[in-house]
Amino acid sequence: MESNNTEMQVLGIKTVEEEIIHEERVITFRLNEELVGIDINDITKITKDVEITPVPKTKNYILGVMNLRGNIIPVVSLKKMFKLEDKEQDYDHPIVIVVETELGQIGITVDNIEGAVKISPEDIQPPPMNAIGIDPEYIKGVVMLSNELLILLDIKKIFRKEDK
Repeated sequence: MESNNTEMQVLGIKTVEEEIIHEERVITFRLNEELVGIDINDITKITKDVEITPVPKTKNYILGVMNLRGNIIPVVSLKKMFKLEDKEQDYDHPIVIVVETELGQIGITVDNIEGAVKISPEDIQPPPMNAIGIDPEYIKGVVMLSNELLILLDIKKIFRKEDK
């Protein structure tokens, strides 16, 4: 066993015992002034200027539905869902992030896309009690970036089947 390990070192192969570095890729966007992120693995598509057709008699945070390549997808305003102040949102030319949930695909409107960042799981801190007014149950955690706080949303908890 020792000679095999030595052979691996000579060949430049790292041994299994070394820690594997895991990084999460997150798409970041704005809800009002707050920097918010969603794990890239939960995102199906990012689109803009889609036509949202209102659906009567739905909850106020459901803006309507959109047609994405023949699939009818509900579109939700996270600001309205979380009862945040609704400034800056442009519902005539929305930016929509389509996420995969246990309820199926759902579109969420955002103010603007900031970009993608890589974060280390060790950098994720527990959510503060009242991060921008969002229930901590829906937040995976927060990460301090170079100059501001990134709030990581837990899409699986936000959009899950309600217990009967």
